[in-house]
Amino acid sequence: MLAVNSSTAADTADARKTGAAPAAQNGAFRAAFVDARARGASALGGGVKGAAQAASSEAEQEFMDYASMSLQDKMFYAALASLGISKKEYDAMSAADKLKVAEKVSLVMQQLAKAEQAKHVS
Repeated sequence: MLAVNSSTAADTADARKTGAAPAAQNGAFRAAFVDARARGASALGGGVKGAAQAASSEAEQEFMDYASMSLQDKMFYAALASLGISKKEYDAMSAADKLKVAEKVSLVMQQLAKAEQAKHVS
């Protein structure tokens, strides 16, 4: 059997009509908010510390690095990938090896540009 406190029910009904929260509920939320805020958590999430920033994962950092690249860099690294060379491998190469790879990338990009022009002409 469900017991209903008539005064609490009446307060809640009145609060709904006027748009105000009952004092007991308002005070409970305020106390939870202050307590959660002191712990650096969310009062709405039951005081769970979900809003804290976690350390960036490697994938997230890799994405952020990619997103901050210029269009030229994105194209360059995409061409490197087509040659089977990762960004990390390229960055670890000597200057002479980087020059050789850059020449290969330049040739690949020229071939892609010619192929793209041929598509539009046909």
